[in-house]
Amino acid sequence: MEKKTIRSGAPYVTAGLAVFAVALVLGIGSLLSYGIAAAAGALGFLAGRRLFPDRVVEIERAPRSGNAEVDALIAEARGQLAAIAQANEAIAERELSAQIDDIEATCRTILQRLEEQPNMLSSLRTFLRYYLPATLKLLQERAKLEHEVNAGASAQIAEKIRAAMAQVQAAFHKQLDALNEFRFINLESEMDVLSDMLESDGLLAEEKDEAPAQEEADDPFAGLFTREGKQ
Repeated sequence: MEKKTIRSGAPYVTAGLAVFAVALVLGIGSLLSYGIAAAAGALGFLAGRRLFPDRVVEIERAPRSGNAEVDALIAEARGQLAAIAQANEAIAERELSAQIDDIEATCRTILQRLEEQPNMLSSLRTFLRYYLPATLKLLQERAKLEHEVNAGASAQIAEKIRAAMAQVQAAFHKQLDALNEFRFINLESEMDVLSDMLESDGLLAEEKDEAPAQEEADDPFAGLFTREGKQ
């Protein structure tokens, strides 16, 4: 998401109206009338800014993963999320609506992870190609039943959909947890490679020799269960 400021045109309108009012009442021609008109215009502008301030809105920028296939899938998934949000607006049931909000937020985080690391695509194909579209279809059908549910009908179907959404919600969180674990494993691998490179260049030799002694000094339980500690 990127923030964009939308400038309000209202202050210029209120400033113009203030100047026009001065012209009608006092007329324009003297230095005094010009000064009064300028002051009225400035006050009108400030009043317009206060009453009709600029708006800051969030806009969704195009994906920038560097992988055309990933960008296309992310854009498609965002469209499906927008449709899910639209279906959610038609659903009055608070518990289900809260589940849908959480599913949407979790999926947006997953898409952000994918944009950051497009090599995760292989583990997300099924999620993006099946689970997300299936979730959208289910919620759209539930939105169509809203009138019947409010009238007391189709309660059994609504209950089944609610239970299914709870399972979907848990599955989405599980998918996000798996991605986070994948990121951690990747980070550990990068750290190991960096450590090996530094060691091969002779830059870590001294630090590695001193590390055990330092760890033992920092560990309050060091030696507690050793032979020396027991004596």
